[in-house]
Amino acid sequence: MRLLKIYFPLLLISVVLFSCSDNEPEINPTAGLTKISEGYALGAGAKVELWAKQELFTGYNQLFVALYDSVNKSRITEAHVTFNPEMNMTGGMAHACPIENPEDEHAVNKLFPGAVVFIMPTSDMGSWKMDVNVHNHSNGKSGIAELDITVVDPQLPKMKSFQIESGEKFFVSYIFPAEPKVGVNAFTVVVHKKESMMNFPAVENFSFELTPEMPSMDHGSPNNVNPTHVKLGHYEGKVNFTMTGEWRLNLDINRNDELLKEMYFDLVVE
Repeated sequence: MRLLKIYFPLLLISVVLFSCSDNEPEINPTAGLTKISEGYALGAGAKVELWAKQELFTGYNQLFVALYDSVNKSRITEAHVTFNPEMNMTGGMAHACPIENPEDEHAVNKLFPGAVVFIMPTSDMGSWKMDVNVHNHSNGKSGIAELDITVVDPQLPKMKSFQIESGEKFFVSYIFPAEPKVGVNAFTVVVHKKESMMNFPAVENFSFELTPEMPSMDHGSPNNVNPTHVKLGHYEGKVNFTMTGEWRLNLDINRNDELLKEMYFDLVVE
């Protein structure tokens, strides 16, 4: 009888704990993201949803693809996903832009993350479309979802291009993992080169000298770290904002100790 008195409360606690864990709401992997477009990769039997951190803009856009079985609506978490953005220009010309396809065929938090650097906005001069190619591992089939998208220019540019005497053209974007704030902030510069209308490989042999300044106050800041190459044309550095307001990131862009371009980006720290 004494054993029953001991075990019964323990059993009751276990039931309550398991019941609570079973009733915990599932975390939505797209919470805080913006749905850009959706469609069906018919040959793959998959519904494709394209998500981003905000509306698409000229510059480096982090993208997230959610896949669902087109019949039973269950999530697809193993697939090979690639992007094929294309700008169709007035007059019949077309071009692509830099892309970073999802690296893993296994979903990360049920999403396939990648990125696209849009090099111009949607306008009267042309419109963007995005093909998302899907090889669905659950059925071994492939298909393409054709998505209509709109790209706008941000109020302050997040991507700039330049061309040197050799004819080489480069696109330089920047990313902050979190909203810039007062203090030391990690940030990334991303560089791609235009090799053709459809090919924009990452550039991995640049170096940068960073000089932040606050033009309205005529001062800079200490404790900054020049961006250095990590992988895939990504150069990681740190910038120290000493107060809120309008700041300018001055970048000297070098290759083999030769100055190629002096460039700056303006941004607001709140």
